[in-house]
Amino acid sequence: MTTKRRVLFLYLTLACFFGLIAIFIVDGYMGIYDTVYVTAGEYEQEISPDYWQGQRRGFAYPFHIGAKWGEPVHFRYEIDNRRFSTYSTAVEVTVWKSNEKVIDLFSQDISVAAFDKVTMDWTLPAQELEKAGLEIGEYTVKIKRGEVELERGIVLGFRSPEEPVYPKPVPAPPR
Repeated sequence: MTTKRRVLFLYLTLACFFGLIAIFIVDGYMGIYDTVYVTAGEYEQEISPDYWQGQRRGFAYPFHIGAKWGEPVHFRYEIDNRRFSTYSTAVEVTVWKSNEKVIDLFSQDISVAAFDKVTMDWTLPAQELEKAGLEIGEYTVKIKRGEVELERGIVLGFRSPEEPVYPKPVPAPPR
């Protein structure tokens, strides 16, 4: 009788252990993850899924990108489907200024197979903003995936091509 109880407790312990492992895998790995890569000038920045999740938890600072006016800004958007079913949705990217839509930048219907990735590319040339009658300043790029809109978007700040990236050196005071 004691041996049966020991074996029963061993099976119960193993079942709980594998159950916990399954919870961590399903909760931490499964789902739809999106990553944005933004290239302005020669510098590429990655906005990982952790950043978007942090914004949902109350860290509500938008991601800032700086670029020179006149240079194109290249975007790469990767959707990683970590589910057992195919994921189909529409992706729309728009540029906003002062809570008003300026231009539609990109739109595509996608279908991602189970445990697969899809990457989309688009470029925002400053000429498109000039055509819309806009000038140097800050703009918000909003990415909408189906009914999910990335929190707060990406703030894209354009500066004058003549403006230095770093402050000019200050001369030493006279002695």
